Amino acid sequence: MRFEKVTHSVLKKLQRKGYNVIIAPSDCEDIENVTWKAITVPNVFEWLVALDCEGITAVPFHEPHILVIQDALNNIREEDLNGSVFIEL
Repeated sequence: MRFEKVTHSVLKKLQRKGYNVIIAPSDCEDIENVTWKAITVPNVFEWLVALDCEGITAVPFHEPHILVIQDALNNIREEDLNGSVFIEL
């Protein structure tokens, strides 16, 4: 296990392993140095709606940082990706 800088190639590697979202705790204050964890959810849209409906994201300043891998690959430039992600070998 190790940490790797978040890049498009790392996100593609995670996607090939079946991950579709990376998350970070809400108390992370240094957005330039976020530590992400890759997870797999069955349906990203339904999962995001459930987070909102269950009130998890309704508490101000306690929303987790969420990055959908496919959205990041499609819409975020390489130089705008921040932090590192925990990779299982």
